[in-house]
Amino acid sequence: MYKNELLTDSQYGFTPQKSTTDAAMEAKNFIEPELEKRKDVIMTSLEFKGAFNTAWWPSVLKGLKDAECPRNLYYLSQG
Repeated sequence: MYKNELLTDSQYGFTPQKSTTDAAMEAKNFIEPELEKRKDVIMTSLEFKGAFNTAWWPSVLKGLKDAECPRNLYYLSQG
């Protein structure tokens, strides 16, 4: 995923060297100047509980393989 540049810089989940704190700080740095200008700011956050529970795993695994992800990320899931 990284080698093929398939993720954006705003990807925080499952990303090495990035944490929830980093995401919160980026949001703060984006919002703070607008608040200083006394503008309204609206923020929406989504959480998809069980989002992968109904994923069609053969397709997910093929996508990982096609994206040339390291084999250890998808090999054990195929067993």
